[in-house]
Amino acid sequence: MYHLLYQSLALASFSLSELLELLQKSRAYNAARGITGILLHAPNGQFLQLLEGEKGAVQHLYYHRIAADPRHEHLVVLSEGPSTTPMFPDWSMSFRSGTGPLALPGYLAPSAAYFRVSNLPQAPPELKRLLLDFTAGYDDSPLAESMIGSRR
Repeated sequence: MYHLLYQSLALASFSLSELLELLQKSRAYNAARGITGILLHAPNGQFLQLLEGEKGAVQHLYYHRIAADPRHEHLVVLSEGPSTTPMFPDWSMSFRSGTGPLALPGYLAPSAAYFRVSNLPQAPPELKRLLLDFTAGYDDSPLAESMIGSRR
């Protein structure tokens, strides 16, 4: 098991339909290659993604596809290396939809992503903190606000 965590910034805003297309295509691509993890998107265009899987598959995805994608810039690898167990058993994506919860495979509402990350016992503390800060930082749902409020 291998992981790679990176962040980037979109060059242009993603519409809801573009985010849904990204969810669908990424989920299919990653499932075919045994890659799991989570992709988080904030309204300011920031992306944070954790990829998990076989080392060659994860590195190929990031270094040959994601890093070459012209839709974003300022890519920074925050963590990369061996992992003992996957933190996310499947691949998911979280973003604020603007239309409320979406019932789509692989979509996690930001409040659900926050809750899921907060309950990851196997995550290193620094990684868990980064994911929690990211998910907490862009969701204004009542559930997330109540959880965020309890952390302050």
